[in-house]
Amino acid sequence: MATTPRPLFVYGTLCAPELLAMLLRESDETAPDVDKILPMLQPATVKGYERRSLYFGSGYAQQPAAIASKDPNASIQGCLLTLATTSQRRKLDNFEGEGEAYKCVPVQVHIATDQSVAADMYLWNGPMEKISPDPWDFAAFVKNGLQDFFLNVFEGMEFGGEDDQ
Repeated sequence: MATTPRPLFVYGTLCAPELLAMLLRESDETAPDVDKILPMLQPATVKGYERRSLYFGSGYAQQPAAIASKDPNASIQGCLLTLATTSQRRKLDNFEGEGEAYKCVPVQVHIATDQSVAADMYLWNGPMEKISPDPWDFAAFVKNGLQDFFLNVFEGMEFGGEDDQ
């Protein structure tokens, strides 16, 4: 019997509904449906962390990283993602390289209704020298990098996670 996975706080590329629709579709033959994704997302904040750009190769990469902050007022704006199936969660864990570049950590997420929700977040687990001092900007990513990200990421990629609805 399937269980509903724990909510996930997303703060970077996974905030793009188009990307989530591609990742969470039932099969590679299924067309992405953004309308199914939008109700799963709600604006949220996590305190005590910073969102930074990553360096790969010769410079800035399109991916962000969340790192613990020394600034007690630091926070990350993102979305609380409520997934329907454990298969969906496995697909996102596979996409994020969970346990390698990122690891899941429990966090308290603050949503617009002044409620706090227990969730997981992908925290940077890679080399700290890959972290830029610059913050990562979602709006700039959507405007300047989302299309290239799609081309680079989805070429020949398959996502694990059998459907367990």
